[in-house]
Amino acid sequence: MKKYKRQQQNSYKYTIANTNLREEKSTSSNVITVIPAGSKVQVIDAEEDWYEVLYNGQSGYVYSDYLSKTKYTWTDVTLRSYPSAESNPVTAIPPKSIVQVLSVNGDWSHVMYDNQEGYIFSYFLSDDGNPPEGYDFKYFYTDMERFVNDNQIKSPTINLITTDLENKLTYIFEKNNDGSWKLLDKWSCTVGKSSTPTIKGTFYVSGRKPYFGSDTYRVKYATRIRGSYYYHSILFNAEGTEIIDDRLGMALSHGCIRLAVENAHWIYDNVLDKTTIIIN
Repeated sequence: MKKYKRQQQNSYKYTIANTNLREEKSTSSNVITVIPAGSKVQVIDAEEDWYEVLYNGQSGYVYSDYLSKTKYTWTDVTLRSYPSAESNPVTAIPPKSIVQVLSVNGDWSHVMYDNQEGYIFSYFLSDDGNPPEGYDFKYFYTDMERFVNDNQIKSPTINLITTDLENKLTYIFEKNNDGSWKLLDKWSCTVGKSSTPTIKGTFYVSGRKPYFGSDTYRVKYATRIRGSYYYHSILFNAEGTEIIDDRLGMALSHGCIRLAVENAHWIYDNVLDKTTIIIN
């Protein structure tokens, strides 16, 4: 089976500790070099818990916990020198800008933006570049079909995907002739644990892989939500021949959304790139 790789042009992250650059996606793999804390690396490809990166002309794999987290500003914000509104401004950041979060200190995020280091009040950051308000979520957790139709959700394709993180359910919709949405399926899913939560917001399907994994596991039928976040199957062994974790309806992943194999396969085969995804 051919393994597809989607290049992420001009995507960068920063190491948050001294980090091993490894030859393979395994903590027992050979170490190519140690990347010092605070170093900028170029992302070649991203999966749930490993990133393929380029550093000083050397490519290899870095475990995701040692890299900054991508966030987006949803309004004009000021990058400040210290975590205080009274501290000196470093620069102004426009809406929809990408920042890399190194750590969170109370209500402030320690970030890198355009090669400049500073602090942003965390409220002004989101996973999708949209403000916290927006849709009316009154029915999101009780009547998803009413939620998508009352809010007149738009999608460039005939499908729409929503995931309710609270009830751990993923919904598949199909567009009617009048532009409204008809519910096709509702599936139990497993979402990110509290230490590695699933991103929230509005996203658009951006590629897929038949599988990915490491020397300890494999997942199949992976459809990209954004960056290293995917809808994909439950866990298989490294060879992909045996299911090793079929738990659904729980919060235990590294951030991706796990589905039954047949459901992940359906999305992989049928849902087109650019399809709207709403996760909350």
